[in-house]
Amino acid sequence: MQVAILGCGQLARMMALAGIPLGLRFSFLAQAEEDTAPVEGLGTVYRLTGNESFEQIHEGLNRPQVVTVEREQFPIAVLRGLAEYCAVHPNPDAIYRCQHRLRQKRLLQEVKVPHTPYRVIASPAALTQAAEDFGWPLVIKNTEDGYDGKAQWRLHNETDGERWQQDVNPFAGADDRWIAEPMMAFDAEISFIAARNQQGDLLVYPATENEHTNGVLVQSLAPALAVQPVVVDEAAAAIERLLGHLNYVGVMAMECFVAGNQWWVNELAPRVHNSGHWTTEGVTTSQFENHMRAVVGWPLGKPDMMGAVGMLNLLGVPLNHDVLLTEAASLSWYNKAVRPGRKVGHMVLRDATAQGAREKLTQLHARIYGNV
Repeated sequence: MQVAILGCGQLARMMALAGIPLGLRFSFLAQAEEDTAPVEGLGTVYRLTGNESFEQIHEGLNRPQVVTVEREQFPIAVLRGLAEYCAVHPNPDAIYRCQHRLRQKRLLQEVKVPHTPYRVIASPAALTQAAEDFGWPLVIKNTEDGYDGKAQWRLHNETDGERWQQDVNPFAGADDRWIAEPMMAFDAEISFIAARNQQGDLLVYPATENEHTNGVLVQSLAPALAVQPVVVDEAAAAIERLLGHLNYVGVMAMECFVAGNQWWVNELAPRVHNSGHWTTEGVTTSQFENHMRAVVGWPLGKPDMMGAVGMLNLLGVPLNHDVLLTEAASLSWYNKAVRPGRKVGHMVLRDATAQGAREKLTQLHARIYGNV
């Protein structure tokens, strides 16, 4: 079966590497200036010019039976156009709901899932009102752009708010371009990754505890230590409701803030997710394999844990095998050019217990980044 992936980054690479042993063939759709190095050698790459028809795109991708995505920020018109020629999973409507932060919030409200409070910011008066409602500081997010902390601003006071308006000129476009959220107080950042196949079968991976720096994921631990069982149960039920509500096929990630037995969704990602990279080593069936199984209509594989797992992102780290190859951790390199802060690979380690995996992760972080 031929599967086309929209996007050519590391997530596309890892989906293909999981699907090839299952007998799947792959092609990749690249936008005009997109780097295709991560998927080099894994299948045909078709680059968009903007002048082709959807039929030509389908032909250029070797007439796939299924199309999926490695990122939500892809032109929705392309997804809907390709749906005339083959199956698209997750369905375009689900991706449309998730690729815009305000639509995400309204989706969460529909399904009655706890989420971070927000206000739409369409004018200076709306920003002032948000500050009155939540107090300073505020987090301002662009509703369409940004990941890994990009297209977000932290405003600590009224002066910051005035400077943001001067620098960004935020109110020149559509009224739904910006939302404001309070700076949430939380004990931990936890993600939940779930898969649903075409038959409606569902599974949820063990909760993952994540640490970020400047909005970028640095490391993950599974199963999460800093989360109470009631939160795990409630959040797992919530992501299952979301998948059913959207008639979703594939893997979805739900990132949450947790404080005691309270939790709030921060973001949804309608795709495989960085915080689930540990699943390649830590469970029977990884998120990448289960995404492939789901979108082509096959049974899902179990997410049974084998001990505990830690994952460390390699951010702007050069490929030095003498440093990166250790007895205790595996290395996945993305075949990307190294730039400061860029995700170029990750490492995964295992231990019998979550506490042991956390200690090993701390040691590995110190080895790679120094004691910072």
